Parts: sequence; C-alpha cells; structure tokens
Amino acid sequence: MTRRVRQSPICVGLMRVTGLMWLLVANTAAGQTAEAFYASDVDSIVQGKCITCHVSGGQAGGTALRFTSSVSGNHGVFDSYVNSPTKGARANRVLSKITGGSGHGGGQVISAGSADYGTFSDYMDLLSADEQPVDPGVFRVALEEPLQGEVHTGVGNLRGWAVASEGITKVEILIDGVLAFEAPYGGSRGDVGGAFPDVAGSSESGFSLAYNYSGLAAGPHNVTAVAYNAQGETQESSASFEVVRFASPFIADPDAVNLNGASCTVSSDEISIVDARVDGSLLDLMLKWRRAEQGFEIIEIR
Repeated sequence: MTRRVRQSPICVGLMRVTGLMWLLVANTAAGQTAEAFYASDVDSIVQGKCITCHVSGGQAGGTALRFTSSVSGNHGVFDSYVNSPTKGARANRVLSKITGGSGHGGGQVISAGSADYGTFSDYMDLLSADEQPVDPGVFRVALEEPLQGEVHTGVGNLRGWAVASEGITKVEILIDGVLAFEAPYGGSRGDVGGAFPDVAGSSESGFSLAYNYSGLAAGPHNVTAVAYNAQGETQESSASFEVVRFASPFIADPDAVNLNGASCTVSSDEISIVDARVDGSLLDLMLKWRRAEQGFEIIEIR
C-alpha cells in the first residue's frame, strides 16, 4: 500500500523558492571555468565562513585545506584537494564537510539546499569536469570591504575589484541606494589576474579608497559597487553592515582620547576597554581583530 503525504502550501512554496535559488546558481555557473566561478561566487563564502579555521595557525591549519587572501591560490588549494588521487575524488567529501558531516571539526557552516550549498556544489562539478568550458565573456565585480554583516567605524577601507572582457570604464559607489562617488580604479590585483588570465587588465582591476564610516549615522547601512564596461552594461556587488560611532564624525584634537583612567580585559580576539575618555565623554569600548583589515576595529561603543 502506498501512503500519500499531503504537503502544506508553505512547504510547497519553500520548495519552489529553493528550486529557484538552485536554478539561479546553476545559470551563474554555466559556461564559466572553475577558477572564474570560484573568483566571482565562491571565494566570498570561503572568506566569510571557512577561513577563520582553515588558515595557518587556525583550528584546521594542519589540514590540506588552508586558505589565504589570494583568490587564485585558494582555487588552487581546492583543485589539488578535490582532484586527488583522481578527478573529482573528494568533491562529495567537501560537500559533506561544509554541512557538518565527515567529521568536520567546525560542524555545519552551510545548510544543505541553501544558495551557498548550491554554489559549492556547482563549483565541485566544475572542478571535477574533464574539460573546462570556454568562457565566452567575463564581467564581474566584487565588493570586499565593508564586510557583509559586520560593524564598521571611523576611517577604513572601501575596496574590491571588477573585470570585464570589454574593459571597465568606471566603478560607482552607492551609499544606501544613493550615488556617492566614483571609486579610483586600476589598483594592482595579481590574485584576480591569476583567476582571469585571459581578460586584459585583470591584474590592475582593483578599486580602493579610504572612507569615513563615522560620517554615516549609527545603525544599519548598505554599500553597492556598480561597475560599467565599455558597452555601458553594469554589474553590482553589495554589502549590508552596521555603523557604530562617537558623537563627532571626526575627532581632530590629538588630546581628545585619554586611557589613563581606563581598565582593559582581553578574550580571544577581542579587547574590552572600560572608562575610556573620548572627546569629553567616559565610554566603554569593544575592539575586535579583523583579518581583512589586518587590525583591530571598534565594534561597540557604550
């Protein structure tokens, strides 16, 4: 006897949405080389969810999967691991580990069926393929800072990269949906050049500038980088983040900060400072190490 299971409209809707997400990911991967797909879609996931442990000195620093800030280098790490001892031999193992299986010490970092899982699955398929597809045209942009979902304050980086087979003419920056300025373009990016060796100018594809995040109101914000190619077409990359700030957007007085009466405690990669005198106010501060910035950043002001 066959038992039929009745599905609720909510479940059906969720499955349709999940199917649509997988379709979008599949269409993104179609026609790309594994390295180009890694650069445009996968490295941001690795930097956000994997590199904390899978880095020299990290919890998984003794494994074969150790990553850095190099896009092409990280792709090479996956290529060597997944295709050893034969083509695609460890692809399923990678997919199992990111969902918490195969004894993964970091537990589940990506949910099976999610958009990120679909991206990794397509990347594994591209890595495992006997022949890499010929990419008919490249147009990518990646906003690397501000960091998605993180807290920013003071003067920091606003940076990323953009490449196009037709060439990049400009990169515009939108703050909360409003055009703010054009970003200087043409910075050295050897890692991107390694990922897109057939795209002219890819090694000089960076955009970067110093940006005062404290010029924004405290609270949530969004930055979008819009790249234009020579044909007038556009691609976008966005990040949502939160701003914490002092009362003044820029503290110019060199004597405005005094820590003589403050106390400090440390825990892991965080520093807590109590009773810091800043611009006439007595405040408690929390600082956290940021790998992308290679320094500590204030994440709480109380």
